[in-house]
Formats: sequence, structure tokens, C-alpha cells
Amino acid sequence: MNLRFLILLITIAFAYDRVKAEQQIEKSITLENDKFIQDITFQEPFLEAPVIYITLNKLSMASQKYGFEIDVAEVNTKGFKIIYKKYIEDPITLQVQWLALFDPRVEVAYYTSFKQQLIVPVYEDNFAYSIIGVQGSSNQVGIQVEKIDNGNAYLQVTNSVKMIKLCIISGSKNALYPKFIPFSVSNNHPWVKEQKGKAFISFSYDLNIDKPILIGGITEFIFKSQSIKIQLQNLKYDDKVLAEIGTWNDAQLIQAQVSILAYVVDEDLILSDKNCVELFEQCYFQGKTIKICKEGDGQNLETEFKFKSFIVPRFKQFELVNNKDVQQLMGIESCVDEIILK
Repeated sequence: MNLRFLILLITIAFAYDRVKAEQQIEKSITLENDKFIQDITFQEPFLEAPVIYITLNKLSMASQKYGFEIDVAEVNTKGFKIIYKKYIEDPITLQVQWLALFDPRVEVAYYTSFKQQLIVPVYEDNFAYSIIGVQGSSNQVGIQVEKIDNGNAYLQVTNSVKMIKLCIISGSKNALYPKFIPFSVSNNHPWVKEQKGKAFISFSYDLNIDKPILIGGITEFIFKSQSIKIQLQNLKYDDKVLAEIGTWNDAQLIQAQVSILAYVVDEDLILSDKNCVELFEQCYFQGKTIKICKEGDGQNLETEFKFKSFIVPRFKQFELVNNKDVQQLMGIESCVDEIILK
């Protein structure tokens, strides 16, 4: 698409917020009734409404018949609501962790599937996910990545699951560092032995990045017992990623998988000049960049400039004209079809 810069319109009041993140592990919730609503307030308000990546850290059910769902609703600059639902008579205990992000390098989506295969778009083939809802009656629940092809992840759901709901986060490899960690144990492992207390194991892996924010979620479990009890806990960073996973009270866990996501805040990324449009050569605001600050800047380019992401300051729009065709760019776009400015 060959387009020529025309004009910046409308007056700007203030610039975009910087990249910002906040995360929290909530206390366990035991659902006795069909629904419970939890109000979440951010420690400091966001300037823009963030996206919310939410994961399941703990699940406890008395039998293999299960049905629950976690929703995120009414997201605004000050907070949001977590809605817990259950579809069985028995109580269910759930614990979640959430990560609120204002970062144009990152996308979050929620998917509910009643089929055994789920196809979801992922950016840069770089993503993590967690189960946040499931219905069925089996000791095996899980979802595995079959393949990644042309920007889509093909996910295979366990046959016995009637419904599964996922929260998926994807984005720039400069922002997200995901890792899926499987566990499979033998008959003499503490997870499957007769035990009345807790049976947790520690695990770790190297991650050479500075000050990551960590969030983990359960993606698969298989039990020999009727009861289902699994928890991911004590996730932290101390020169490497450290965490524990386990079970308790005679629940015999024989296989599990968790996803661990490390997110890196780039506080200088969205320091957009309040009077300038910024165009980036690559998706997710990478590569070469130019600024268009006043009418005529676009015509003064010595060579054409191809861009795939951009930041237009608040309350301004950027118009590109190709003959009689006009394209308006507004807001923040992390990855679009290539546009040529010349």
C-alpha cells in the first residue's frame, strides 16, 4: 500500500501512559453457591484500561465431576471484576493470579471451546495460557499445543472434557518469556503415595533477564484418585525461576503441566511525543522508526519508509492519502499489514 502523509488533525490533551503492569495472587475462594463476584482495585490507576491475563493456581474438588468458569469483566483504569461460577453441587476451591498490562506489545484473549481442537491466533508464535474453566467427569484434564502454523496455535483438548476455557497471552519476544513445564511421576513418588499431608516438589529453570514479573497457571492434570487437588505456589525469581507444585490429602496426582510466564516491563517504550506520530519498521514497535510531528514531514523523506506498527498520540489522527483513498490511523497498533510512506 503506497500512501502519502497528509495532515495531523485534532488537538492533543496529554500523551499516552507509559507501559505499566501490576500483578497479584488472590486468596483461595471456595464456591458454595453458583456464583461469586470479586472486585479488584489497582494499587495505582492506569491511564488506559489494561488487558488482564488471569491464571488458575489452585484447584480442589471432591470428585471427578467438575464444572467451573472464571470470567474477567468491567475492566477500567481503576480495576475490574473476577466472576467465579460453578456448575456442580459440590463446593470447588479456586485460586487465581492476574497480571494487568498496558503494553501494546502484548495481546490477551479468552477462548471457550466445546470441541477437541481449538485454533487461536498468537503473535510472534510467543504465548502462554492457563485453564480458567472446564466441564466434564474424568480424572484427566489438559490441553496441549499440537503445532503453530502461520500465526495460529492448534491446541488439542482432552477427549473427556466437554468444555474448556482458556486465557491466552501472546506478544513480543522482547516482552514475554513463556515456558511450559510438564511433570510425570512413578508409583513411588510422593504425589501418588498414601499421604495425609501435602506433597509438593520444587522446580526451577534459568532465565537471564532483569526484574521479570512472574505469573503461572495450570494447563494439565491427571489423577488416579477420585478427588482432584493441585496447586502451583511460591513462584518467584532469584537469579532463576523457582516454584513448587503439588497435591494433598490422598489426591493421587500422576501427571501435570504448568505454564510460567515472565513479563519484562519496558517503561520507556511508550513515551510518545505528545505532538508526534511514531512509525515503526517492524511489529511490536521494533526496528527503525521515524517521527511525523507536523504537516509536511512525510513529504520530506528521502526514501520510502515501510512500517508495521505505529503510535498516534491521544486525540489525534494521522491521515494517509493514495490518490483519492484516505486511510486514517488512530491510537496504538502493534502489528498491521505493511504500509509504505513515501
